[in-house]
Amino acid sequence: MKKLFRALLVAIILLFLSVIIFFFWAKSPNLPKQEYATTKVFEDISDATNSSDTIQIVSYNLGYLSGMTNNEPVRPTQEFYDKNLKKAKEVIKSIDADIIGFQEIDYGSKRSYEVDQLDQMAHASGLKYAAQAVNWDKTYVPYPYLPVTVHFGKIISGQSILSKFPILSHERVVLEKVASAPFYYNAIYLDRLLQISKIALNGQEVIFMNIHTEAFDKPTRVKQTQFIYEQFKKYAKEFPVILVGDFNSHPVSESADEAAIQIFLKDNEIGSSCPSELLGKQEMMTYPSDQPKEQLDYIFFTKAHFKQLEWKVLYEFGEVSDHLPISVKLAFKNEEANAQQFDKSSVYKSTK
Repeated sequence: MKKLFRALLVAIILLFLSVIIFFFWAKSPNLPKQEYATTKVFEDISDATNSSDTIQIVSYNLGYLSGMTNNEPVRPTQEFYDKNLKKAKEVIKSIDADIIGFQEIDYGSKRSYEVDQLDQMAHASGLKYAAQAVNWDKTYVPYPYLPVTVHFGKIISGQSILSKFPILSHERVVLEKVASAPFYYNAIYLDRLLQISKIALNGQEVIFMNIHTEAFDKPTRVKQTQFIYEQFKKYAKEFPVILVGDFNSHPVSESADEAAIQIFLKDNEIGSSCPSELLGKQEMMTYPSDQPKEQLDYIFFTKAHFKQLEWKVLYEFGEVSDHLPISVKLAFKNEEANAQQFDKSSVYKSTK
């Protein structure tokens, strides 16, 4: 009996040590931290000029090209990802955007077959300047939990800004984590980020922000959104500001409480890609991409500096991601020519 007890005790100790070793190995990074916030210039992409008095902005949660399988316990084939990548590149090229903010974009993760999706999107769009912010860098992510064959494994992922115009500076700001989550969850889980870039846009310095807030815990999402709002207002005192991203907040859906996104929507000094009368309406739904039921993705801007000419939900991307991207066309208010272009009716149109 003593021998059996000792053997059982040794087995338990070995199992415990194995779990500890696995945990520290799995949460270890692939990159040095100084590479978590970088700017890039794709020298093989030609400089593009914007001869128009307007700029087209796009926000897209790319969902690492996983379509409607995002976070599902399945392992899509490489052919599946290749097909989505091909379609994304074709549509990105056709829309001719000036600045794109991506969320959930992979930089060589096992789950998306080691493809650097930022590189692919840059060359497809012809946008030469990039700011990359890594928010998930782990040696092994054991999610989805079962079966083991669908684990993400190595993850290098984050948010990116692609721009036709030079990016002068870039900052990666980590947002508050879920306080109620256990330590081992936060150790493996991604960081929620605010990207802040300064872009030289047609002779002016513009602050461009790209965000992805907490999806599963409302109190944390509210705190993160409040912080982002405060940063927006701070920079708006000195610069034109454009903010894009996946806020994970439907304007009328968060139980009996006010939705987190309302702090932006109620500010009369902040312009929104969504006309007020269409808030929460079908025309503005971006998630899920197969049957949109929620409005989670937004573009905001300082009304003092920009006038919105047009907005769109870009249905042509289909189910490349579980989100649909949105687009706005903006004009600087201090340009007399832009005022002549402004057509109020064009603001209220979307294309399917």
